[in-house]
Amino acid sequence: MKKGFTILEILFGIAILAIAITIVALSFSKINQSAALEKSVDTAISVFNEARSLTLASKSATSFGVRIESTELVLVPTNTITTFNNLVRVRNININGGSTVTFKRLTGATDNIGSFEIYLKDAPTVYRIVTITATGITE
Repeated sequence: MKKGFTILEILFGIAILAIAITIVALSFSKINQSAALEKSVDTAISVFNEARSLTLASKSATSFGVRIESTELVLVPTNTITTFNNLVRVRNININGGSTVTFKRLTGATDNIGSFEIYLKDAPTVYRIVTITATGITE
């Protein structure tokens, strides 16, 4: 009697291995997308906080702001661009006065209150809302 594996047993083993690899790859993909979304939200809040801080510090005796675009944020008036991860996009920009939030000197407040969504490009139902309050706080 010969010992060994039949071709059917080998193919069955390869199929199980392929299924396991696919499950692991999909899990890593979802984790990567989730991390990209959360990091993008943190980055957005950081850019708004920087603009507000620069305004409060009266740097260059000017007011700073942030222009919101679908793939990036622009710190004005320096035009410093912060690009989001390519897995996310911005939508539903609902800011008083357009898509730019400008902070007031001495108080850090803004008249450009509102919100926008950062969402996963490949899963638009997964999103986070970024809100800018009248006091200039971004959450």
